[in-house]
Amino acid sequence: MSPPQQSEPSAFVREELERALAEQSFGISSFELMSSSPLKAAARVVLLEGNPVVISLTSRGFQLQSPSEAPMDPDHDSETVFETIEQLLQTVSPRYESARRGALLSKLESLADS
Repeated sequence: MSPPQQSEPSAFVREELERALAEQSFGISSFELMSSSPLKAAARVVLLEGNPVVISLTSRGFQLQSPSEAPMDPDHDSETVFETIEQLLQTVSPRYESARRGALLSKLESLADS
């Protein structure tokens, strides 16, 4: 029996960033991977407000690379590292949280209808 297919170590960070952003498709307009290395990946993300930002992922977590293009919570600076993509998006996108609630409600309603 062969071992399960695993990503190359050099692609792990890129694939993890892509997966995290794809899971948040309800709360962002679009994203495009820009660069990646074995230790860091970056993507250009267009928020629901229309603002483009650059988000990176490293072993430390998710980080906003272009805070000047997005409204930032004054309690966070560009050095802030977020444990989850959700935390970062809640900080930079006022419309993200309402989109997240709407997606959750929709899923709950579809479960109730089943």
